[in-house]
Amino acid sequence: MYAYIVKRILATIPVMMVVAVFVFGLLHLTPGDPAAIIAGDYASPSDIEGIREKLGLNEPIPVQFYTWVKSVAQGDLGVSIFSNLPVTKLIGQRIEPTLMLSLFTIIIAISVAIPLGVLAAWKSRTFIDRFAMIFAVLGFSVPVFVIGYILMYVFAIQLKWLPVQGYKHLADGLLPCLRSLVLPSIALGIVYIALIARITRASVLEVLAEDYIRTAKAKGLSSRVVLTRHALKNAAVPI
Repeated sequence: MYAYIVKRILATIPVMMVVAVFVFGLLHLTPGDPAAIIAGDYASPSDIEGIREKLGLNEPIPVQFYTWVKSVAQGDLGVSIFSNLPVTKLIGQRIEPTLMLSLFTIIIAISVAIPLGVLAAWKSRTFIDRFAMIFAVLGFSVPVFVIGYILMYVFAIQLKWLPVQGYKHLADGLLPCLRSLVLPSIALGIVYIALIARITRASVLEVLAEDYIRTAKAKGLSSRVVLTRHALKNAAVPI
C-alpha cells in the first residue's frame, strides 16, 4: 500500500513539471508586457524598465523559469502585484474559509442527498420519488448564483435569519462561523445533493431488484429491515 502511494506521488512529479513548463511558456506567448501593465498607463519607460529588472523579466526565459522553480521549491511564491503582499500570506488568509466552506458543503450534501435517494428508491414510483427526482433535475438545471440570490433574498433580507455576506472565523465563535457558512454551503451543495441523490436512488433500486432481497422478503422480514440490514450495505458501494 505504501509503495503504491509513493509510486503515485512520484508519478505526479513529471506531470507537474510538464504542466509548469506549458503554463510558463503560455504566459510568455500572451501578448503584452507584464511590466507595462503593472506600471500603469502613465509610467515612464524608465519605470517600466525598473519593474522589468526587479521582476527578472529582462532575463532569458530559461533563466526566468529556473528562478521561478527554485523559488517555488523554497516556498517563495512571490509578491502579489495587486496587494503588494506575499502570496503565501494571502493563501494562508483564505485557507480556513475555503476548508470550512468545502467541509460544510460536503456535510450538508451527504446528510441530505443519501436519505433523499434512499427514500426515493424505497418509495419508487410514488409522489415522494417524483418530488425527489424533480428536485434533482432542478438542482442540476438552476445556476448556483441564482440559488444563492434566492437564498439571500429569503433568509437574509426578508427573514433576517442569516448574514447576507462575510465570513466569521472560528476564533470568533463556532455559532457565528456556522451562520456565515449556511447560505453559501446550501447554494453550493444543491448540485451535489442532486447528483448524489440520483446515484443513491439508482444504486438502491438496483439492489432492491436482486434475488436475495426477494428471498429476505419471502422469509417475512419487514421492508424496513430488508432496506436497512440488507439493501443499504450493498447499495453503499457505488455511492
